[in-house]
Amino acid sequence: MIVGVNRFADQDEALSIPAPDYSALEKAQVKSVKAVRKKRDASKVKRALGALREASGASSTDTRLMPLIVDAVRARATVGEISGALAENWGYFRPSQ
Repeated sequence: MIVGVNRFADQDEALSIPAPDYSALEKAQVKSVKAVRKKRDASKVKRALGALREASGASSTDTRLMPLIVDAVRARATVGEISGALAENWGYFRPSQ
């Protein structure tokens, strides 16, 4: 008995799957984010991110951040802006190497 040999092996060449054009996707996303930032009320975003920043720095462990995150999203803050506001107090996770 021979172990590890597939007796029904396919002799055809593997299919070539083209990679998507990520540069075009990036350009479209950047354009979309700029359009959203242009339309939104900047003062609402600033207030929402400020409240989130303040709450995330509070020493109380029972501070509920999710309602503040939802408020920031409703004000059209980006995920990057929200995570940046949280990172100001908490920093970023960097795995030890």
